[in-house]
Amino acid sequence: MKHLVLTGSLLLALSSPVWADGMDNAVGHTVRVTVGDQYFDAWFAEDGSYSDSRGIAGTWSHDGELCIHVQTEQGPSSECGPWNSDLAAGESWSTTGWSPDGSSVTVEIIGH
Repeated sequence: MKHLVLTGSLLLALSSPVWADGMDNAVGHTVRVTVGDQYFDAWFAEDGSYSDSRGIAGTWSHDGELCIHVQTEQGPSSECGPWNSDLAAGESWSTTGWSPDGSSVTVEIIGH
């Protein structure tokens, strides 16, 4: 089974969540992440909080790349990778930048 990106389970509080330029296309929208025939929906809030349809919650930051921060059983974990700030609702984009095994990951902004 391929690894889906953004692992973790509980909220990791950052001292000050950062809503940064470059993520305005995702904030307030549903973002679908697809790896192979599996997918999940993710939500990025303006206050820096993150959640997804797998039950994972945490925070996000963007400073040149998107980072998702979560608390796992092993402790704090951060996954970072590229983000396409030009992606508009209804569009999708594929990258290998989030996949540890080089698999293509498709990111689609599907709306509110």
